[in-house]
Amino acid sequence: MTPRGLEAVLRRAALRAFDLSEADVPFVWPRNDHAADGADAAVALAPRLVGRVRDTLPKGREDSHRRVVCERISDAVDAMAEEGEPDAGFARVLADKRGFTNVTFTCEQRQSLLRAAADGPRYLTGRPWTGTGEWPRSELHEAGPLAQARRYARADARARIALAVGEQAPPPGPEGEASWRDRYLDTDRAELFTPAGRVLGRIGEDSARVAFCRSLPEHPRESETTGRDLPVLPSADKPGAWVRLTDANPAFRLRYAHAHALSSLRWAERTPAPGARGCHHGHGAKVRGLLFDGPSVLDTAARREEPHILVRYLEALTSAYDEWRTGSTTAAEPAQGPEPTWAALDPALPAAVAGVIGTGLFLLGVSAPTRL
Repeated sequence: MTPRGLEAVLRRAALRAFDLSEADVPFVWPRNDHAADGADAAVALAPRLVGRVRDTLPKGREDSHRRVVCERISDAVDAMAEEGEPDAGFARVLADKRGFTNVTFTCEQRQSLLRAAADGPRYLTGRPWTGTGEWPRSELHEAGPLAQARRYARADARARIALAVGEQAPPPGPEGEASWRDRYLDTDRAELFTPAGRVLGRIGEDSARVAFCRSLPEHPRESETTGRDLPVLPSADKPGAWVRLTDANPAFRLRYAHAHALSSLRWAERTPAPGARGCHHGHGAKVRGLLFDGPSVLDTAARREEPHILVRYLEALTSAYDEWRTGSTTAAEPAQGPEPTWAALDPALPAAVAGVIGTGLFLLGVSAPTRL
């Protein structure tokens, strides 16, 4: 069950519950981070509908109106499920005191979410990337000052995100293998003599683009950072952690997570876990929740024209994935020889992570290595 699929179900339920027209029901993104009581997603549709249906509600306070609207929507979803609508057959649908509709998915709906997210471009934007044109990409070394290179990188990210979610179908996305090599690190650095060129020759283009897009202010101070040893404007003399190939470098972490997810799939195919069975979704709930929120995060980054929103989301997803892949599987699978990896037990999750992280990096203008 994707966010767009859930939104469509609740939209139909609202139309049914209040006899409204399509134009009367606003689009509201379902969000995992708004969910309560262990639900997979929550939708704040009722608070947005109260003003349109107030005449049909009993007299009372605004908060009670939200609860009544939410309960009617939830009842309509249950009625749709009883009538055989497959998309409405959730494990649980509950209204809370905020007026949010909390939805708990079935095992199959959780699995379908992961399958959908594996196709990152279609999942994040709701359509295939089969349009024409080219993705914007500036030559950062042509900038003189570091601040100008930062403006180039941020403008590229904004334009690429806008192109991805715009009215026209986006051009084709990334395909095939991608390596760890960086054209600025592999070139003759004597030709990189401007401040922008020198820093590219020191930390590479991918780290530079992530560094430039990671912070919010358009005109940061030279001493400003976005974390420990992570300068907003890394220089060749003071690159900070952006020069390291360790977890201290957010760009390296993101690219490593993508490469690890794809590599773990190849390992799992060669050495499948014996007797892998049952539902393992409870152990990947945090990752799955972040995957669910991906389309709304991208939409917010596009609407606000703030690429740092996408960067921080990808970092949160990477952290959750790292926790999942390094966790023990012994509680999920009875001892049958060597402990299997989570990827062997649930290969759909790393495939989904790779799809979303790879697409997100592409929209930032950053390459996503496909092998460790």
